Amino acid sequence: MCSQSLPVRVSTGVKGLDDIIEGGLIPRRVYLVTGPPGSGKTTLSIQFLLQGAREGERGLYVSLIQKPEDVIMDMTRYDPSIVPYVRNRKILLYDLGPILWRESSKAPTWRSVLSRIKEVAEAAKITRLVIDPLTAIGFPDTFPAEKRTELARFIRKIEELGITAILVDEMTEMDRYREEHYLVSGIIMMHYFMHESRMIRAIQVLKMRGTNHDTDMKMMKFSKDGIVVFNRSPFEGMDEHGHGEGDGE
Repeated sequence: MCSQSLPVRVSTGVKGLDDIIEGGLIPRRVYLVTGPPGSGKTTLSIQFLLQGAREGERGLYVSLIQKPEDVIMDMTRYDPSIVPYVRNRKILLYDLGPILWRESSKAPTWRSVLSRIKEVAEAAKITRLVIDPLTAIGFPDTFPAEKRTELARFIRKIEELGITAILVDEMTEMDRYREEHYLVSGIIMMHYFMHESRMIRAIQVLKMRGTNHDTDMKMMKFSKDGIVVFNRSPFEGMDEHGHGEGDGE
């Protein structure tokens, strides 16, 4: 009798994060990275695309608000090697928001975003995708059932394309959940907050289907290489002044 093998995993490219989710993300699924502004969501998603490029995959960064070139420029402070991957089209940049807004006075819809992504994905054979931010895609809150149906169809189509995707989501109300939180395969939540006059950054795997994980907050730091995750509490090792061991400026 053969033991059941674990599914192949897709590395997030974030040091320490793969270790707490059984080696990485399950491929060909859609995940949500959420948190307040400035918590590191876009940095994490770009590290995910960069890791794929290093492994010979092709990724697509779809921007709906910010200029993607600015996002890449910001990332060079951590890893300048991203530039040749963009130049060699291992990481494709798609400034989709302005295109869709020129076509319609309304916010982009799930269907319009999906049709454009499908075109690029099939032509360029991408295997990794980031959509940033999800909140720019419009749908009236007065029709929750229709939104759930459209989003479920969107997620299913992305998965059918054979793509592992990260949807970046602004979440300022940490206790309010929307349709996307229930439909995606996993949720990675970014945190920052003041504790004893010190800024604490943390990451939390709130949901990860098919993966053995805990939901406790883990210490997270911005290093010279980008985001690094530690498998311990963000409060662990603090002295009586609230300073962590080895903390720098």
